[in-house]
Amino acid sequence: MKKNGYLLLLGLCLSCTMLFGQAEHYATHQKFPYAPTAQEQQILPTWYEQVRTSTPPTAPVTALAEFQPMGGVMIAYPLGVPVDLVRELSLITQVKVLVYPASDSNTVKNYFLASGVNTDNVQYWVVNHDSYWTRDYGPWFILDGNDEVGVVDFTYNRPARPHDDAALVSVTNKMGMERYEMPMVHTGGNYMVNGYGTAASTSLILEENPNQTEASLTNMAHNYLGVDNYLITNDPLGDYIAHIDCWGKFLAPDKVLIGQVPANNPRYSEYEIAANLFANTVTAWGNHYQVYRVYEPGSGYYDTPYTNSLILNDHVFVPVTGTQWDDDAIAVYEQAMPGYTIVPVMESYYTPWYNTDALHCRTHELADKDMLYIRHFPVFTGQGGCTGQRITATVKPLSGASLVEDSLRVYYRINNGEWQSVPMQQLGEDEYESFILADLHDEVDYYIFAKDESGRRECHPYIGAADPHHFTVNTVGIDDHEGERLQVDVFPNPATDRLVVRGEELRSVEVYDSFGRLVTTFAITGTMQMTDCASWPAGVYLLNITNAQGQKVQKKVVKVL
Repeated sequence: MKKNGYLLLLGLCLSCTMLFGQAEHYATHQKFPYAPTAQEQQILPTWYEQVRTSTPPTAPVTALAEFQPMGGVMIAYPLGVPVDLVRELSLITQVKVLVYPASDSNTVKNYFLASGVNTDNVQYWVVNHDSYWTRDYGPWFILDGNDEVGVVDFTYNRPARPHDDAALVSVTNKMGMERYEMPMVHTGGNYMVNGYGTAASTSLILEENPNQTEASLTNMAHNYLGVDNYLITNDPLGDYIAHIDCWGKFLAPDKVLIGQVPANNPRYSEYEIAANLFANTVTAWGNHYQVYRVYEPGSGYYDTPYTNSLILNDHVFVPVTGTQWDDDAIAVYEQAMPGYTIVPVMESYYTPWYNTDALHCRTHELADKDMLYIRHFPVFTGQGGCTGQRITATVKPLSGASLVEDSLRVYYRINNGEWQSVPMQQLGEDEYESFILADLHDEVDYYIFAKDESGRRECHPYIGAADPHHFTVNTVGIDDHEGERLQVDVFPNPATDRLVVRGEELRSVEVYDSFGRLVTTFAITGTMQMTDCASWPAGVYLLNITNAQGQKVQKKVVKVL
């Protein structure tokens, strides 16, 4: 057994006949262990030769993160999770249960009813499968260039489990999504993404695809998943599984949770290297990752699998085992994810957690294919004065429903004052902007809110006011009226192939896209400068124009067709 307190609990439970009646519903002693079987170890060195392939999704592709809007969760029967967890999940979302054969549907439904599960929120998918590790063979969700949520499949790295490997065909059909076959041997426990083009895996991916280089794997991930920055790390856990979810987890686009072990642990330096890798990596937002550490000294009787958690919309389900470190782990999640409901999930006799196999491994979130999708690049150092700080966002109701009139707003507060809001104005298809007016040195918190006619309501960041974006005003801009006084003209507007900037004593121009990213800079010689804009993607651009005295003139809206 695992620990002294657990032994006491077990002794009490053994006196209850119900414990034995529940045994048939759990799959602790399955046909397959979590580690590769001896047969699989023989096959794996050449398994990459069996990879399947299809045409990649339509670009641009975005890999969706676990903490983006989800419409449900997938588990398998016989169960690998406590029925208490199923009950909690059924109260907040749709639970999809893989069952096979079909006759198991009634069996599990009766068991759930007797256990207090909200069976109105449970659906039984008749899908043949070999195990309950839905994370490892489950779907990877993407948003393609047609604004459709799809699924990327891969060749599962357990070759002797054909039903697990094939399960995604049926699952994708039931979700009504397109499925794309990426020609790579992989597994879900060794894959995490931040929703903005960054993914991370351990070097297991290199071992299982010996015909590929790191560069070719990264290119493949770009084509199928939209991943532009693939972080491939050593495995600090040093165990048989080499899955990243055993020691690391993205909590937000710029937050990551990394396990921590005592300084005298032989793995200590490897864990610190992993933590420093993320701390020194620049996110797509332009800042460095905020690295949170959770103490995971587990070995022997003390399993501490705290990073192996499930994020499901505004809930986080964390595996706990009754050790002295449980409360500290929950406190780390509360600090890192304010506003979320943190739910500790205790292991049971039939579903013990391990450092290499816990809650995240046995569940899989299911993307809401009709989500209200918001993409925004946060501001970290802002502009004040008459111009104000420009806030831009892409907002797409994937359901096809219209946005509720006047619902799209930026909520903000200055120096921890009262929350107030300003509407966002449409610039182009799915593109919106607004301006926050603040003064030099002000501290500004803000978030974006939208709702659509389907009833969906979303914020960016996801949790909204509880953990808003933040910037400090460190410059004061000059508005368009000042620009007119300085006699600066930008034309034509809209532009197609060339853009002209004209004025007296001007020196340079910076061009930013609607996400605040620098597109180009150029100097002005004389009183007029022409620049080629034919290669710029269609959209709205902002120009910062500097004159000979160092004053900046800002032209807010220049549309390129």
